[in-house]
Amino acid sequence: MLVAILAGAMTWLATSTLARSARSRAELEAASALALAKAKEALLAYVAHYAARADHQVPGRMPCPEPLSPPAGQEGVAASLACTGNTQTYVGRLPWRTLGIDPLRDGSGEPLWYVLGPGFRSAPINFDSRGGLALDGAAHAAVALIIAPGAPLDTSLETVAPPAGCARTNQSALRYPKPFVAFDPAQFLECGNAGGTYRSGDAAPWGNDRVLAITDAEVMRAIAGPLADRLQRAVAPAIAAWDASEFAATGKSWGATHGITYLPFAAPFGNPALGAYCGESGAQEGLPPIAARATTACNSAWSGAATPSAGLENLGCAALATELRCSFRSAGSVLPSGARISAQAAHVAGSFRGTLTAADAGVSHGGSATLVLSLSAASGRGSATLDVAWPGPLGAGEVVVVSVPHLPDARLLQDTRLAWFLNNQWYRHVHYAVAPAAVLGAPAACALPGDPGCIAVHGLPSSTGAAGDKRLVLTLMGQALPFQSRACATDLNANGIADCDDAAQYLEAENAVSGDRAFRADWRVPTPAAVPPPWPPLNDRIATCPLHHTRHNGSIVQVCG
Repeated sequence: MLVAILAGAMTWLATSTLARSARSRAELEAASALALAKAKEALLAYVAHYAARADHQVPGRMPCPEPLSPPAGQEGVAASLACTGNTQTYVGRLPWRTLGIDPLRDGSGEPLWYVLGPGFRSAPINFDSRGGLALDGAAHAAVALIIAPGAPLDTSLETVAPPAGCARTNQSALRYPKPFVAFDPAQFLECGNAGGTYRSGDAAPWGNDRVLAITDAEVMRAIAGPLADRLQRAVAPAIAAWDASEFAATGKSWGATHGITYLPFAAPFGNPALGAYCGESGAQEGLPPIAARATTACNSAWSGAATPSAGLENLGCAALATELRCSFRSAGSVLPSGARISAQAAHVAGSFRGTLTAADAGVSHGGSATLVLSLSAASGRGSATLDVAWPGPLGAGEVVVVSVPHLPDARLLQDTRLAWFLNNQWYRHVHYAVAPAAVLGAPAACALPGDPGCIAVHGLPSSTGAAGDKRLVLTLMGQALPFQSRACATDLNANGIADCDDAAQYLEAENAVSGDRAFRADWRVPTPAAVPPPWPPLNDRIATCPLHHTRHNGSIVQVCG
């Protein structure tokens, strides 16, 4: 009986010990999982916060890890000087101070580690950006990894061979080095996690890391809302007021100086990677027309010819890098001399170009000039007529020169509010629509909401103004949804090049319908066209002009005029 009692007690003790051990392991795993989840939430919140800031020029940029040898008192602060490249992988502990959170530790009490892969430190970062880290053999699996390192391991005496990617290690001795000595990731991470072949699976007894990935899709979802807000508050107002801004900066503009007001025509919609971003006459929907003048496909340099008066020999006109230059030789007539220069520049109405006045022309030998500029709605071309006169007779054989500077890029293309948008190539992910009333040679007016020259945007809060009075719509085209394909394998143009001009692969539902002058910002609100539910998925985000915000006290803030 005594033996039986002792045997039962031993059995109970063993079972209880095993249960406590199992429960302890589960609690450690749960603690590690919770810490990893909190770290991921903090990292994505950090990225979203900075994406929303008007002074942040690289939305989507991830913070760096803590340096492997952090200065005293700077534990948890992200590295800066040594973490600027866009092609490297950076490894260190989680920068909890930079994230604005408390220190996070895994179930074993160890601080979390953080790996940042290539591609998310400097411009361009946009919806095309792919995670640069492979995980479990899958390429582009992660932008960053958060790792719970677990307790120190000693596998130096294991008798069996380690699996592929793992090695014997003894982390007990040098895990925490003396001050001013850099941390060695191999003292914390195992089975490739310290050396670049990252794995998330359990490799016990050779590894005890727990790995949580942050994907590029998660980063883009975190910043899409803030980017749409900046698109509405900065980019759309800047585009809508580009002519007024030009006048404010230079004292001249198409509208104020020449009486020609317009928003540029849209660039043809197609493969954003191949787009010239140069508007075509008559196009009211497509890609943003933000190409610089110097680009070959959107060159707005003057070309032209001169007609001199009697007594001047025409030496010809030449289009130089910065100007159209025309030269004449005098025959020595006693009568005053003069000439007319007629010039044309392509793509002016399909781009953001500054303008000229007669004072910008250069006339040698004391001559004076008058200038008339015009734009063609049919071709988008600009025309210049420069009449030059010299007040007195010119000496025989004297050569006089007239120069007409090429139209400069509008100040909009150097606007600091648009630097993040242009430098990160977000224009590749924005659909541009301009109302019929706002283009050159407007065929219809937009005086009241619902006029045929207006665009309608449905689904915006009523506090933002009327739905049917819009003159400009910018649509941030989200990442491809499951039913969309942007591989363009079968969408080829006549030359066999993928042109990807199917808007339904980038925009959803009503937004993908061209020419109906209607867009939708929120499919949770029924459309006036009475489209029956269920409504399709929608990840488009709209910025539009005009738009205002009504405060709780009834006062109105004009966001975009």
